[in-house]
Amino acid sequence: MRAIVLLLASLTLGTAFSRVANAEPALIGPDDGPEGRPHIVLDQLVVPANLPEHQRISKVLEKALKHEAHRFQWGAGRSNRIEYRFFLEQLDLSVERGVLKVRCTALGRLPKGKTARSKLEFGGDAKEPRKVIDHVLLIVARGVLSRLADLERDRRSRR
Repeated sequence: MRAIVLLLASLTLGTAFSRVANAEPALIGPDDGPEGRPHIVLDQLVVPANLPEHQRISKVLEKALKHEAHRFQWGAGRSNRIEYRFFLEQLDLSVERGVLKVRCTALGRLPKGKTARSKLEFGGDAKEPRKVIDHVLLIVARGVLSRLADLERDRRSRR
């Protein structure tokens, strides 16, 4: 009985391996891009001065943008420099039934007029507003930078 099971298993695996061997290899990622990472510079960060904790929000955004900028493929090599600007357009807080709701809108701008906007409405614990706000800022920064990197990659591939 055991021999029959082993024989059936080997036949099944053999046909599966032959199908895989004849299939085209899957691409994991593009290898034809430039080597290294470009120098990514935050040219201007604009946070409305009327926001409470303006300085803290600016520092959180600056840190998040610096961290997130290195996570994306910009389509440029280590000898390139990419500058972008980031504008925090809206950051509204409201508490509804014990839930802190944060609405955030941000805009990113590359040279030559390419822009990306991210909007987010997020709810969290009203007892920890800083944690919720920081999380929202990170998500919005990631969204804007992701789209800016996509725009820059597209621009460079058309050259």
